[in-house]
Amino acid sequence: MGEDQMEIKNICDSLEIRLISYSPLGLGMLTGKYTPSRLPQGPRGLLFKQVLPGLKPLLVSLREIAEKRCKTIPQVAINWCICKGTIPIPGVKTVKQAEENLGALGWRLSSNELLQLDYAAQESPRRMIQNIFQTK
Repeated sequence: MGEDQMEIKNICDSLEIRLISYSPLGLGMLTGKYTPSRLPQGPRGLLFKQVLPGLKPLLVSLREIAEKRCKTIPQVAINWCICKGTIPIPGVKTVKQAEENLGALGWRLSSNELLQLDYAAQESPRRMIQNIFQTK
């Protein structure tokens, strides 16, 4: 998050207003499904090709935590958003994905796991400013 976004989040936190986390799985980049050599088709593939390499530290941390907790990478990513005080609204294409996302509920990441993910996210050289695929 940039300074402006952090300021807005801090104000919302002080007013006990929870932010909505739009696309908490980063258009699918934080699912572990894609790699620089296995990309989606079309324009998303071009975007992923540029952004995915910088997400490696975060994806490694998500995978480590998921394996330790017997969870999936998306479940850990969604729970991370919840633990940060936001309301995540992940997109799904299938019933299976919706059911999997429910596994993000009913547990919380530890403070050490949150720090690990926060640090890994800060290591990313690129930030997604806006979802270019969002309809108007």
